[in-house]
Amino acid sequence: MNFGDILDAWEKTQSQADLKKCIREKGVFKPVDRAVSYKRLPIQATLDLHGMTATEAETAMDVFIKNAKKRGLSKVLIIHGKGIHTKTGESVLRETVADFIYRCPFTGSHGQPSAADGGSGATWVIIKQ
Repeated sequence: MNFGDILDAWEKTQSQADLKKCIREKGVFKPVDRAVSYKRLPIQATLDLHGMTATEAETAMDVFIKNAKKRGLSKVLIIHGKGIHTKTGESVLRETVADFIYRCPFTGSHGQPSAADGGSGATWVIIKQ
């Protein structure tokens, strides 16, 4: 059994809420890089902000994040768009989402998902419990 198999088996036995994961290697516990751990968590809920104004998006994100926290979710996805239909070619809501995540006390780490999950047109967010 190689290290990857051991890690996969171990991750299947851990709860998603336990983000402070450690792996056992040669009798020594070592912390796993949190960014890698966060990327491996599945997206548990999605909010699509397409067509909303910044004010509408702020309200929708507030309700969405609070609801995710109440439900005990660990990782959510916020789709803000890439801006390909705007006059400037830039996402109108990307900065709104980033500002909200920074200010919200219930959000933690965040990042850009894979292309399959929206790429630069979306942001994954870890919900603090």
